[in-house]
Amino acid sequence: MAIPAGMVSPRLLVIALPLVALLHAPVRADDDPPMPQRQPLPVYPAPLSQTTQSTYVPQSVAMSGPEVITDFDFSRPVPLGYTPVERPRKHLLVGGGVTFGVVYGLSAFVAAIGEDAARGERTNEVASLWIPVAGPFLQMGKTDSATGRLFFASVGVTQLAGAAMLYYGLTTRQRVLVRNDLVGSLTVAPLAGNGASGMALTGRF
Repeated sequence: MAIPAGMVSPRLLVIALPLVALLHAPVRADDDPPMPQRQPLPVYPAPLSQTTQSTYVPQSVAMSGPEVITDFDFSRPVPLGYTPVERPRKHLLVGGGVTFGVVYGLSAFVAAIGEDAARGERTNEVASLWIPVAGPFLQMGKTDSATGRLFFASVGVTQLAGAAMLYYGLTTRQRVLVRNDLVGSLTVAPLAGNGASGMALTGRF
């Protein structure tokens, strides 16, 4: 049944319009959660010489790890807070140098005693000991004493081992992990003044 337009009162329109708007409003389920927004990965300032890091590590914690890691498996990712560095093999340099130096000093001392005993009247019978590494083995062929041969063989083998360690330490380098706050940096800059000129090399080790 149609209602004539003249019979609709303004009060009826005021009541009906909110009801119509409420019925036509979009219905949203209560259990439909809002779409989550992806947050960017935070970046924190890292302690000392490290630039940035994706996880927050306080300076006291970052500096509490070992200063140098020598037995790290470099097929794995490098842990945060460390930098791969190539360094000389100090244990071989020190061990080889001390071993070779002490034993060769003993050989040279025995050769010097032989020189004093000869006094220029005869040939020094242990003069081969002046030669490093090969000298003791050469001296073995000049004596018939079993004790002397054992002594010269021991001295020669020890000199050879010390020289081999020293050579390997000088020609190769060891890759280790060093804590970032201990990694040094070198700076080369021109130097001039007081009548002198050249290059200045500065750094932190």
